[in-house]
Amino acid sequence: MPHGLFTILLGAAVYFGLTAIAPSADAEDPADRAVRPPVARKSTTVLREHGRERPDPYDWLANRDDPDVTAYLNAENAYAERRLEPIRPLIDEIAAELRDRRATRDASVPYRDGGYLYERRFAEGAQYPVIVRRRDAPDAPEEIVLDVPALAAGHAMYRLGRWRPSPDGRRVAFMVDFTGDRQNRLFVRDIATGAVTEQGITDGAESFAFAADSETLFYVRREPVTLRGHQVWRHQIGTPADGDVMVYEERDPTFSVAVHRSKSGRYILLESDQERTSEVHWLPADRPEDAFQVVEPRRAGLRYEVDHVGDTVFVRTDLDAPDFRIMTAPEATPGAAHWRELVPQQPGQVIRRMEPFRDFLAWDVEDQNGLHVKVMRLSDRDAVTVPQPAAIGVATTNFFFGGFGGNREPDATVLRFRFSAPLTPERTYDFDMVSRTLALRREEPAAWLRPDDYAVERIEATAPDGERVPVTITYRRSLKAVSGNPTLVVGYGAYGFSQRPVFNETVFSLLDRGFVHAMAHVRGGHEKGERWHREGRGMAKRNSFTDLIAVGEALAAQRWATPRALFARGGSAGGLLVAAAANLRPDLFTGIVAEVPFVDVVTTTSDPSIPLTTLEWVEWGNPKNPAEYDNIRAWSPYDNIEAKAYPAMFVTAGWYDSQVRYAEPAKWVARLRATRTDRREILFKTDMGAGHSGRSGRLGTVQESAEIMAWLVSQAGRATGR
Repeated sequence: MPHGLFTILLGAAVYFGLTAIAPSADAEDPADRAVRPPVARKSTTVLREHGRERPDPYDWLANRDDPDVTAYLNAENAYAERRLEPIRPLIDEIAAELRDRRATRDASVPYRDGGYLYERRFAEGAQYPVIVRRRDAPDAPEEIVLDVPALAAGHAMYRLGRWRPSPDGRRVAFMVDFTGDRQNRLFVRDIATGAVTEQGITDGAESFAFAADSETLFYVRREPVTLRGHQVWRHQIGTPADGDVMVYEERDPTFSVAVHRSKSGRYILLESDQERTSEVHWLPADRPEDAFQVVEPRRAGLRYEVDHVGDTVFVRTDLDAPDFRIMTAPEATPGAAHWRELVPQQPGQVIRRMEPFRDFLAWDVEDQNGLHVKVMRLSDRDAVTVPQPAAIGVATTNFFFGGFGGNREPDATVLRFRFSAPLTPERTYDFDMVSRTLALRREEPAAWLRPDDYAVERIEATAPDGERVPVTITYRRSLKAVSGNPTLVVGYGAYGFSQRPVFNETVFSLLDRGFVHAMAHVRGGHEKGERWHREGRGMAKRNSFTDLIAVGEALAAQRWATPRALFARGGSAGGLLVAAAANLRPDLFTGIVAEVPFVDVVTTTSDPSIPLTTLEWVEWGNPKNPAEYDNIRAWSPYDNIEAKAYPAMFVTAGWYDSQVRYAEPAKWVARLRATRTDRREILFKTDMGAGHSGRSGRLGTVQESAEIMAWLVSQAGRATGR
């Protein structure tokens, strides 16, 4: 039975003993008299930067070796648990819903690679999959490639990263993160015997590539402190790792490197890039001891990536095309002087990636409605947009993140892609590029979902500078209130990563309890092309925050949201987004969910030893430059907390997080507690066994998600007095 606004009414009454009159937002909750939040001690630290002073009273929290730090984090965790105890039945109810949705038996569509068909299977209730294969022949026996449940046994954290079979099919190389800190170990397993021949090459980033002989493995090593991928090494299978040979080193701290094989399998591609500039080297895969050769020397402002099929080099580049175009060049002369345009730029629509074949080219295009796929027949350059089941959604050929397999063989005439939309669980399709027919191969199990009970709509919000900000809204039809509903706004707005309208089964636990869910497509993403990204980064970063505020105001003005129960949620750079908006307009939001939020921006961007810092100066600004320092300091959430009322907050961190260190949200929460003038609830939870992405496994994040959603439901009940 669906849970609607009545649940909010009943839940608030049961869990908080509320009367029909909503309490004052500044009133002390009765539970506060019995359970007081932790108080972090202050230091006298004052930093002097560009002739100005910047107090940092909670800098001591960055010292993870200080026992007072773990004591404080444990005290915050204990406080949060006590505060959540009254809504534990609701948390358990939502957690059960999420487990039921995620824990079904499931299998991927087999894909072909090197004469084998590979498949991933989840058993009922399993945290991890088993990856199997069989030869593409009748009655071929099945082999286990990776039994991830067995490999993960005994490990509190086991995050399988990239894995690839060797060209001869005998071995599989795979990377594992055992803590969540992105410090991967590289393993090689003999598929037939199960023997692990390499027991874990350390300092591995998430990229590697076999040479054609299947005996040589190229892999990337990270810097030990910053975790920047900076070196490419050559390893001979079966020999000690201390005999490996470094074949490339990236000395510019603003660049990181990656390595992989071309689609043809004939080249090893070494990519060194930053946000505005890139450079590719390549090496014939059958000559692994030769030196890598540059394809096109780096020059500031030129981004490109290459692939190879047949005798042609395919190039995706922003050369004279901010939204990217696709070029070709002869294999013998791959440099920019020989690039010829194949797919022109379409302003406002970013070409996100390309997938070349012998006779066809596919590419993903992003705009404000999501992603769609196009296919071109190379013989006559006849192109078509691949059909998709909804106008708003994400269709992509990229299976590396969140998907499994496809498009590995250059001679294929069938393109595999996946599609997802707010009301459409992920589907896997095959598009026959010759006949141009579409076949559904798999749909993510979701027997619990009745899509017709819900609706998706698109509105726009007007930013202060007149820009129109798209908003994707999802709601349950029967629970839509004329006067507005409790509403959760989610956003990100950084690095050109858009807030993509995809299916998220956790959202339905809010929709079924009367919430409206709104995706804010703020500047900083790529929804309206590279311009949209540039207008939300660096010196223009403030646009992201005012865009989010404009979205909140529009939702209230158009009666999607009741102003008494308007919430915002963001993670990582999205946590920065909602935290900065809370500083600018704390009266707009009833509550904020900030997951592993990037909130101590001046401190982090000023320290080049912190992971990712040097790679991201282009995105945020370099504090060594006085003008960029002033810009960052003007909006950095930690440095702009004031003595005023703030929204209620639920904040998370990961002890092993190397992308946003636990200290950032810890310092932010401590300063908020000491400075704010209201008594609204702040919950701060640090997962002492996880990193940036939370617990590993299919069910790893269920508990945290359930707590956040139950907290939102309870806060909505308190705010509306229902």
